[in-house]
Amino acid sequence: MRLAATLLAAAAILLVPAAASAQLELEAPEAEAQDPAEALAQVRAAVAEMRAQMFRPGEKVEGWDVGGADPDSELKTLGADRNFFVIRSDLGHSVIILSDRRIASFAPADWRIADSYGSAVDAVEKPFIQFSWLSPRYVIATRANGFRRNGVDCTDRTTHALLYEVPGEEMTEEDEQVPILFRLGLLATEEQTFCTRYEGDRSRGWRMRAFLPDGHRLPALDRPQDLLTIVPAGPLDTLMVRPAPAAASAAAASAPASAKATRTARN
Repeated sequence: MRLAATLLAAAAILLVPAAASAQLELEAPEAEAQDPAEALAQVRAAVAEMRAQMFRPGEKVEGWDVGGADPDSELKTLGADRNFFVIRSDLGHSVIILSDRRIASFAPADWRIADSYGSAVDAVEKPFIQFSWLSPRYVIATRANGFRRNGVDCTDRTTHALLYEVPGEEMTEEDEQVPILFRLGLLATEEQTFCTRYEGDRSRGWRMRAFLPDGHRLPALDRPQDLLTIVPAGPLDTLMVRPAPAAASAAAASAPASAKATRTARN
């Protein structure tokens, strides 16, 4: 199991660059008049800045990929078709499913697809599906490739992603930016490999730390306070506890000043 969508969710909430986002938020008449080459350059700059913030290396840890726990093996022993992972977090509960089925086969019928990325039919050697909250109104669902490297789990590509609008929550100013963050975040993770080390066991759950493949920590995306657990498979709208608005506000308050400025202007 890997933390692909969890890392992306954290990045989307905390790390979107102000200047790049502001450049993308053009009014319709301006957008129509903008030079296509200039618009493409702005998008590329936004993606590059977001990638740099998401994957900025921290300290290097010797032996980072040796001796970590293997939650996937535990789940498979119990039956991956009868059990899911749940990540318990103050940003809402995420669900991870070890399956080669399509994302849409797990989503509740009343969730509306707001955007998509990639292809539902692209081949993946060791697929896993993850559903994570981007806000109390939006869920990102990703289908990605995972692999085991010594004592850690890694992911090297996301082949398909859907942005779902979940009923039951009013639209906020922060929500208006989510579709842009969805696109920027996925583009920022293209051709990037990152890994997760687990500590714990089935009875207590597992704590997680994020790393680059060379052993440097990913401090911008690290969430060691979150807890990975195994639960019986069930409906996502039951398992995925929605983040409280207060938690989203707290995340916004802890964002860099540039990101806060963007949200003040629109985000």
